[in-house]
Amino acid sequence: MKKKPGEYMLNTCKNDNRQHYVPMGKLTYKTKLKQLLKEELGYQGKPKVLELLADEIEKITQECYVSADSMGLGQIKVLVPDINDRPSWGQTIENTSLVTVILTLVAKEDTEAYKNCEKSAIIMQRKLARITHEAVEQGGVLSTAVAAELLGIKQTTVTKYVEAYYRREGKIIPLRGIVHDMGRTTTHKRWIIGLYLKGYTANEIQRMTEHKITSIDRYIRRFESVSNVIEELKTVDTLRISKLLGITHDSAKEYTAIYLEYKGTGNITRLDYYSKIHKKTDETLKS
Repeated sequence: MKKKPGEYMLNTCKNDNRQHYVPMGKLTYKTKLKQLLKEELGYQGKPKVLELLADEIEKITQECYVSADSMGLGQIKVLVPDINDRPSWGQTIENTSLVTVILTLVAKEDTEAYKNCEKSAIIMQRKLARITHEAVEQGGVLSTAVAAELLGIKQTTVTKYVEAYYRREGKIIPLRGIVHDMGRTTTHKRWIIGLYLKGYTANEIQRMTEHKITSIDRYIRRFESVSNVIEELKTVDTLRISKLLGITHDSAKEYTAIYLEYKGTGNITRLDYYSKIHKKTDETLKS
């Protein structure tokens, strides 16, 4: 219908934020294949056939030519600490073995989540979990600082995301502080040691916590080492303990606090929030 003089056209279209993410979902290798078939090779068949052709070519390419070292769209190469080089007391990054890993910063699942109007914080938490697991699978570990820089957020926000993800999913995001047991960043460390002190085996704890058996064994061995130093030297000097065992001061502080808590109450409190862990550790060491 033609508008009359003096009238204005009204925009009756509902604004749907999902439409902004549709183009992002098409920035793929498959789209490039379809453009090649149509524009360069002159394909003029049905759209469904074109879709099938692109799917098959992409599948064959991945099977025959894509190697573990290849980078896909939305990925980035990053240099990170080697997962097998666990830091000792006073060790610097210059003395740490490094490996190159490929991380997926933009994935199809992210685009779909935005299209479905999921909360951005939850999407970012899943992205953080994804890139940290990718690093571990390739023999590396991401620090909180590196993860924050990659995602364009603050380190404090990374910490909040780890907490929120743990509360919602019951799973740990394997950042370096957690994997290498570098300080008071492991919400499940106390839980695992508590189960061990109740008589559960490492395999039983693994089934209960869904945590790696190697990490469980490491927590238990470190706790036993700290306990032995405390009992043999009759000291809770955490700085001295950290130097003797070659562990970080924060790690020595938390294991010492766990030891004192168990000796004092016969039980280990399960704490799920970093703020509570810091507070509990300090309170136990002062008491």
